[in-house]
Amino acid sequence: MRQIKGTVNRVELIGWTGDAPEQRLLASGTVVASFSVATRRIGPKNEAGEWTYETDWTNVEAWERVAAQCVRYLHKGSRVRIIGTLQTRSWEDKETGQRRYKTVVRAEEVLFLDAKQEGNGEVMVAAEATEDVPF
Repeated sequence: MRQIKGTVNRVELIGWTGDAPEQRLLASGTVVASFSVATRRIGPKNEAGEWTYETDWTNVEAWERVAAQCVRYLHKGSRVRIIGTLQTRSWEDKETGQRRYKTVVRAEEVLFLDAKQEGNGEVMVAAEATEDVPF
């Protein structure tokens, strides 16, 4: 994972996909896959004093090689581990003129936890090429 000295932007999720990834091709020829991942957390206690569970849905984007692997192996309900960074985009809503924001996890590595294992018992992994950034 590439980092800038003095900052940390790292996200790790383990959960289930909500649907098969949507693939789109940018004008530059770059492939992007978008999907959501459900995770659970402990919520407040109910009237009986028992803990409740709440589901959070997180939007994920995978790019290039990782995107191609996600499209190939993920489907609705796939169990995955996502490692990536948070990215927030903003734009002006054409109808209202208001500033809008969307935060996604940019997946740098995706582990397909329920993928068919390839004879050697290893879990399949899709990862971006890494490079050291000198900061």
